[in-house]
Amino acid sequence: MNKRPCHVCNSTGHLCRELPRYPDEVTTTEFSDNSLDSAETETAAPQEESIGIENTDFVLYVSAVETERCRRGLTVAYASHCQQESALDRPVAGHANFCPGELSTRYRDLPHVLSTVKHEMLHALGFSVSLFGFYRDENGDPLTPRRVDTGNPPLDEQLQIHKWSDRVVKNITRPRWMIRGGYMERTLHMIVTPRVVKEVREHFNCSILEGAELEDQGGDGTALTHWEKRVFENEAMTGTHTQNSVFSRITFAMMEDTGWYRADYSLSSPLHWGKNLGCGFATTSCKQWLNTQRLRRKNPAPFCERIKGEPLRTECSPRRNAVVLCNLVRHDNILPRQYQHFDTLPNVPSGDESHYGGSVSLADYCPYLQEFTWKHKSVLLRGSRCSYEENTPKTDVNFALENYGTHSKCFDHSDRVWEQKSCRQIREWQHWGSGCYKYKCDSGRLHIIVGNYTYTCYFAGQVLQVRIIQKGWLHKGGVVCPPCREMCGDEFASRNEYCKGGEEAPPPNLYPNDVLACNAPKIYSDLIILLSTFWSIFH
Repeated sequence: MNKRPCHVCNSTGHLCRELPRYPDEVTTTEFSDNSLDSAETETAAPQEESIGIENTDFVLYVSAVETERCRRGLTVAYASHCQQESALDRPVAGHANFCPGELSTRYRDLPHVLSTVKHEMLHALGFSVSLFGFYRDENGDPLTPRRVDTGNPPLDEQLQIHKWSDRVVKNITRPRWMIRGGYMERTLHMIVTPRVVKEVREHFNCSILEGAELEDQGGDGTALTHWEKRVFENEAMTGTHTQNSVFSRITFAMMEDTGWYRADYSLSSPLHWGKNLGCGFATTSCKQWLNTQRLRRKNPAPFCERIKGEPLRTECSPRRNAVVLCNLVRHDNILPRQYQHFDTLPNVPSGDESHYGGSVSLADYCPYLQEFTWKHKSVLLRGSRCSYEENTPKTDVNFALENYGTHSKCFDHSDRVWEQKSCRQIREWQHWGSGCYKYKCDSGRLHIIVGNYTYTCYFAGQVLQVRIIQKGWLHKGGVVCPPCREMCGDEFASRNEYCKGGEEAPPPNLYPNDVLACNAPKIYSDLIILLSTFWSIFH
């Protein structure tokens, strides 16, 4: 019989190996009286050539093997298609391998694992450089011309993948790409299929955007097979997971533009990265965006310019759903010219700026606000997303009285370092900047709950002076009120209410003001400085 085997290939469609097949003769072992009787076996009759699997659109072979590719780097999983149907070239079989050494079994990491599984399935279903040449329009006609002799798109002999036309991927040149010290010419690869173009233009609010940019780093298996990390950061089809992955309308549009599927966009998730930031964000370098926002005296989010170091200064994510850090760090080597984003940096010697960039290389080393995890001696303690109750610090290190949970958001701290005082010691914490707290919207005002007290915000920028005693320690610090509309606008609107206008806050003596009462004549003078040594960026 002439059976067609299914081959597993890498993402470019080569370096293939044949998947194992069931033998023509299958033996079964019978069990009798709970004992194994190996003397009795049955030999299956020879089978006719398989005609496929009934009522099945796609077969995915899944393995969990620590392969050489797993050992080469921080690869979590990889996948590809391995069989296409003959009429419309749609993939009908694929293979995904998950690297056991990189998979987490912690409950908090379950969303990440599920996102990884979906990510690899989409590669096998069509989001792959090896399939771009086979995409079809809504009438079922090929977007890339086919060879008369084979019926396939032309083959790139060097890369051993089928070529695609500029109706699928187009090279777009930016003649003035701003970098440190000037400009350079840079060529980008963009998906330009109709639905993708429509979605990215609406997402970024940029009517001249040519398409959705593809990743140009990472080598085989990453480049051209994922969205560009700089442009789509936490979209699940970028080349590396960093925080809160989402499958957006843009990825749904990509799958529909293959010509093989119909997408239910109601099942997509909102992508907030770059939303409505315009052509200035979507079509220029992150250096140009940082420069422009600095001149306008506006927040450069989602990019940032604060060097990560001691003292550790955290910030709030743009939607206040997490405590974040700017991942701007010093690299040992000078960064490639196209990834140098700073002419000057505070407290950095002149000429050394070329070493500084974001910690995520696939994002073109652009520094951005990133969620992180707190660790101690490589042991994970907690994360920084406000909605997870388990991220609340333990009592003995909860200096700013944070409270994580389903109705918590991130609020900025004042510039003053938080202090803890007992009758024997004073602690000044060397990391601060933001924290997660419960809040409520009531009577036209935003109310922030710190410790066992509720503080009312009367105007944006108001500093709530906190003086609360818990477990024998007096906690002193400040929490900054954001605009009421930012936190409560939607909730009030749903109740036909509104945020009241700003007015003068009550005098400080009307706010909670716990007093530390000590029997000893004075507090010991020793000052304990606690440094934030328990943190690392989440990759």
